[in-house]
Formats: sequence, C-alpha cells, structure tokens
Amino acid sequence: MFTLVYIHGASATSESFTHIREHLGGNDIVLDYNSHDGFKHNLEQMTKKLESVEKIFFIAHSLGGIYALHLANIYPEKTVGGVTLSTPYGGSTEADYARYFLPFNRLMRDITPRSEYMYKINELTLPDNWTNVVTTKGSSPWIYEDNDGIVTIKSMKHRKDMEFVEIDLNHYEVIISNRVVDTIRERINRV
Repeated sequence: MFTLVYIHGASATSESFTHIREHLGGNDIVLDYNSHDGFKHNLEQMTKKLESVEKIFFIAHSLGGIYALHLANIYPEKTVGGVTLSTPYGGSTEADYARYFLPFNRLMRDITPRSEYMYKINELTLPDNWTNVVTTKGSSPWIYEDNDGIVTIKSMKHRKDMEFVEIDLNHYEVIISNRVVDTIRERINRV
C-alpha cells in the first residue's frame, strides 16, 4: 500500500485538499509550507517528513506540483505516481516582471522560469504514472497568454513527457471538483 502525499499551492494551506481528501480517504499526509520561507528551505523540510514513508503517490496543486516532482526525484524508489493540478512546469514569466515591483517577495523570485528550482524542473526525471490536470477556464488581465486566472496553459503544458488532462475549470475550482476526484482515483487505480 502507498501513502497519498498532498502538497498545496503557494500561499495556501492543507485546507485546500479538504474536498479531495474526503472523497479519496486512505492513508495520507499533507505537507504544509510557507511560500515566504523559500523553495530550498521548504523542499528540505518536506524531504525530512517523507524519510520514513515507504511508497508515495503525490497529489499536488500549482506550486505544490513543482515540489512534488522534485521530491519524486529525491525519492524515486518510493514514488509510484502523482497527479498535479494546474502546475506551472514552465514557471511564471509574469513573475520576472513582478519581482521588480516586489523585490523582497521570495515567491516571485522562486517561480520565475530562471529560478534555480524552476530551471531544474526541466532536467528532472518524470516518474511513471504522472499526470497534470490542465485548467483551461478563467482569465487574468495581467497575463497576455491563455490562462486559468493564475497560470498560463503554456506553462502547465511545458513538459511534453507527461499525461495531460484538460478540464474547463479555473485555477481554484480544480481542487473542489468531483471530475478531478475521479481523475485522481483513476490514476491511483493504475498503480
């Protein structure tokens, strides 16, 4: 048996997964983090929390998916798969501009495509049974490309080596959707 490991998005909490967890049940862990602590610190803390877990299936939203893929590469022998939701594997080009207006904002520096951990995402090995749910509904006037209100569709589809499931939801509806619960359940059943 494996453990479902949930990782929320930036500036969110474990409460993000209440709906999904109620429908999936099972053995699970939620990894909380604070975006202001920085990617490196958060990744180190998450790595420690997963040391004793034997088998892992990741369920992660947005930036949580970036953490999940890094963790899957730290623990490749433990990782049996994952479903990420609205994850910007290509980073946020808007963060390149925002970091000039918010120079002390750690999150903006961490999510730019040129940040150390976003850049490394291109070199990480994709585990078997890895899916990104691409959310296609929503729109932000601050983003010039097609987006879900927060993340561009192009960024969600940045890596070409994973399965994509497109769903007409916005960036936040994805975590409260029964269609998404069914998608996750289907991917869990593949293991």
